[in-house]
Amino acid sequence: YELHKESVNLSEYLEEGMRQTIQIFNPTQKVLLDIQPNISFNIDKTSFPSILLNLFENAVKYSPEDSEIKISLKKQGNGIILSLSDEGVGVPEEEKQNIFRKFYRVGDEETRKTKGTGLGLYIVKYLVEKHEGTIAVKNNIPTGSMFEITF
Repeated sequence: YELHKESVNLSEYLEEGMRQTIQIFNPTQKVLLDIQPNISFNIDKTSFPSILLNLFENAVKYSPEDSEIKISLKKQGNGIILSLSDEGVGVPEEEKQNIFRKFYRVGDEETRKTKGTGLGLYIVKYLVEKHEGTIAVKNNIPTGSMFEITF
């Protein structure tokens, strides 16, 4: 899969994209945007939205009503940090190294309450790497997950 990258104001692109996404999803959670202005970056406009959409969809799916989902974009040194944190169930420590594998889902079919294919985070990691970035999952203290992407 070849990307067709172009320089964009990622701050504006992200803000506008999230406003549209929030309207479509109409989540029961509070969504906070913490976006540093005027961060430029080369992205593929066709595939880049899939990164945030998959992470946001998971946050909505696994977080309780009235909890907080925070999307942050910051410049740090020579890099850019894009993160999405939630106050949901979190990812167990022993599962963290597996969640980006193709078709992998936490838990088993008997205990799982949500539907999915196990492809979302695999696709996210693939697209992040195609954009020359890395992704990590961390605990969001006191509860939930934080997905942190570094470009």
